[in-house]
Amino acid sequence: MLKLFLFVGLALPAAIFAGAVDENVLIPSSITARSPAQPGLTAELRLKVNALGLNGIKGSGDKLVSRALLLLPNDRARSGVINFEIEGGSRPGVYQCEALGRGITSTSTVDGWQWGLIAGTKIFYASEDVTDGATIPGVYDLRNISPDKYEIALLGKPGTPEEEAGVPTDTKSKEGKPRPYFTGAWRDWYPAGARVMPVDLMWAADSQKGTQGEGVPYFERRPTPSGAASKARQAAQLAHNPKYYFGPYGRTGFAVHTDRWEEPSKQADPQYAGRPELQDFRWRDTDGCVKLRPACLNLLNEFIAGQAALGRRVQLEVRGNEQLDDLPEAR
Repeated sequence: MLKLFLFVGLALPAAIFAGAVDENVLIPSSITARSPAQPGLTAELRLKVNALGLNGIKGSGDKLVSRALLLLPNDRARSGVINFEIEGGSRPGVYQCEALGRGITSTSTVDGWQWGLIAGTKIFYASEDVTDGATIPGVYDLRNISPDKYEIALLGKPGTPEEEAGVPTDTKSKEGKPRPYFTGAWRDWYPAGARVMPVDLMWAADSQKGTQGEGVPYFERRPTPSGAASKARQAAQLAHNPKYYFGPYGRTGFAVHTDRWEEPSKQADPQYAGRPELQDFRWRDTDGCVKLRPACLNLLNEFIAGQAALGRRVQLEVRGNEQLDDLPEAR
């Protein structure tokens, strides 16, 4: 089997803060695929550690930083695990959930793509240096995509081509102030009835030293607008963040998000009968982002909101750890 990465996560990395738990302690005994793994993973983690040591630590420029840590296997056909610690509130404690970061996939051979096996089926997936490819290891800043702070162009509306989605007309908050951020977000990232929101992932160029993101090429590769609406969205994005289209390998638009495969209405819809995504989390595409189940994303939203309220810079560190390649496939 070909591997996307050759990272060896066998020593405490320099970028993981002093006093933090060794990442190899966070490797679970197995990861279930047919049902949410978070309850079991979290229970196992709490038998090993009471804290991660990643909240409220001095970061770049002496600003306090709190980090979640995402460990991904070299074989991106497998799940990884995201780890974070909620302080205060009604759900304090350390958490661990299954997570995907393998990028776009195909069941047909694609030149230059790597491959892996999901339940015996060969799957091909794009590398980290291409658009919508595998999640790039390194450090990202996190921000909940809240409608209170974001102008949101909701893409993928039923019966509406993406190009006609345009840009939001509601550009001000309830207080009448302009919203400071802008994003285009897919409708499927907001499950019906679930109080979750996707998370903005922004490459933290000043935080890569000592991480697996150190030395990754960082440059602008602005896409050519496909029409008037996408041109308007790009203009809105640049008006809010002139450096938006700078990123690792020229890639931008990262997010932590979820999907709608677990909604009863989708599971009962005949057009989706037999789809492997309904039964096995590992089949779900990530389009170059990080994907969680809805309940885990809700917990991550709480972690981000809580740490931001404390005035801390909230980040995600993504690392490859080859020990995840050897876990048994729990069903």
